[in-house]
Amino acid sequence: MVCLLNEERTHGLILSLDEIYLHWSEFAKTDLRTVGADDVADGQSNMEKVAAYIAANNGSWDDFPAFKWCHDKGEGWYLPAINELLTIGHNYNGGSRAKFDRQARNRFNDALKEHGGDRMDRLVYYFSSTEKDEKSACTSHMDLEPPFVVEIPKYQKFLVRAVRKF
Repeated sequence: MVCLLNEERTHGLILSLDEIYLHWSEFAKTDLRTVGADDVADGQSNMEKVAAYIAANNGSWDDFPAFKWCHDKGEGWYLPAINELLTIGHNYNGGSRAKFDRQARNRFNDALKEHGGDRMDRLVYYFSSTEKDEKSACTSHMDLEPPFVVEIPKYQKFLVRAVRKF
């Protein structure tokens, strides 16, 4: 489903119809590390940094379940960066998080359902591809109440949605 368009309405982001609870990474608490996925604006860049980390360290996509799930959707799919996730939340709420717009959220979720997708949960945090440090990654929810960005341990399970540029 299209969730973001540029001003010319020629490019944007497609949001996956499904979502899943996954870990950001599978590293044990004692083995936590940064992988360089620190871009706040471009999740595709973060996806490339994770791929480079995997290649350089003889790792596996299985070490990064949230990224693997997005990667397995096919070419171009990735875990959104925190600013991309914030924009999705902004659009989910009708273009503003300053006022309650149930109709906008219902239209967003109805469009997902009409295409066989899962409704987004406004109260649960979604992982972004942006890591804060070796222990945590940035997350956001779709509700109106701040804080909109919270750092969550990478080894915990939270919702994941994939996006793809077009």
